Amino acid sequence: MTHFDLWRESERHRLVRLCAAISGDRGAAEDLAQETLLEAWRNVGKLHDPAGADRWLSAIARNVCRRWARRHGRELVAVAATDAEPAAADRGLEDVGIGDVLVRALGVLPRQTRDVLVHRYVHDVPQAEIAARLGISEDAVSMRASRGKDVLRRLLARELRDEVDDGWHETRVWCSECGRHRLTLRRDAPPGVVSFRCAGCSRDAPRAEFRLANPTFADLFGDLVRPAALLERAAEWSRRYFAGGAGSSAACVRCDRPVTLERYLHDRDGRPSLGLFATCGSCGEQVSSSARGLVFSLPEVRRFRREHPRTRAVPAREVEAGGEPAVVLRYEDLRSSAGVDVVVARRSVRVLAIHGATA
Repeated sequence: MTHFDLWRESERHRLVRLCAAISGDRGAAEDLAQETLLEAWRNVGKLHDPAGADRWLSAIARNVCRRWARRHGRELVAVAATDAEPAAADRGLEDVGIGDVLVRALGVLPRQTRDVLVHRYVHDVPQAEIAARLGISEDAVSMRASRGKDVLRRLLARELRDEVDDGWHETRVWCSECGRHRLTLRRDAPPGVVSFRCAGCSRDAPRAEFRLANPTFADLFGDLVRPAALLERAAEWSRRYFAGGAGSSAACVRCDRPVTLERYLHDRDGRPSLGLFATCGSCGEQVSSSARGLVFSLPEVRRFRREHPRTRAVPAREVEAGGEPAVVLRYEDLRSSAGVDVVVARRSVRVLAIHGATA
């Protein structure tokens, strides 16, 4: 591996998986990997043997994770994934909570084997020192490490099959609400449902669902495969459909009869949620969108998201605009001060103003 190879995307992904395994916190793994690469860049002159660059980076990652654990009062208990693990398991680790899977697998191992693995691959303790600490021979340490890794691989493969096969697949699109996790997608068998959720902030309930038994959504999504294209088309449809705000008319998405858009305002997880819905009095079909979903559908906000892929939602702020109550819904870049503010009327749920979209 050359110095240039240190900054390849594949190496960053490896570090993310490694940091997730060491820390047991997949949400923090991206930042820990970034800190590892930054520290490596500052100290690249100390890398005298490019052939050992991957081991050098892994050692930096372990130190970064240890500092993080001390700062957060956490204990590092997960075994770091090795380059020798099967490719199938490696792919699966992208899609599930790696820390939980590893900790469960470790819990099945005998305590003596688990101690050897943690000492060797988490704390990077030399084999001779492990033998002295545990009061066993170096041959016994080597044997337990080898057998432990084999058992761990089999357990991981089984766990990953159980968890990955739930139909949810990680996309390349970052969650716009937290900016720390990628959205996952599930597309059920026809006619089925297209669903998106965030593994971090909306794991228990889909962020968006579109039932393909509905003719409007079947036409809208039937020919699309890429998650980004699905989200883009959904945003454009939502923008057009709900643009009139509360009190305006639209067509039922199933039977095409006239419906009226109405406002909803209720608590969701202890936070007020504002949005629009329409219920057809003829066929009973209902569609809805939160105010944040409507903001996300705006061309200015979509452009901001393309320029700043990792954004987070800031808590809504109550204001007065044009003599009426309103809320400011803000999205800001996770790594800079850039942001976009959208002012939404509380009564009509219509967009009143957009600020900072070109920041």
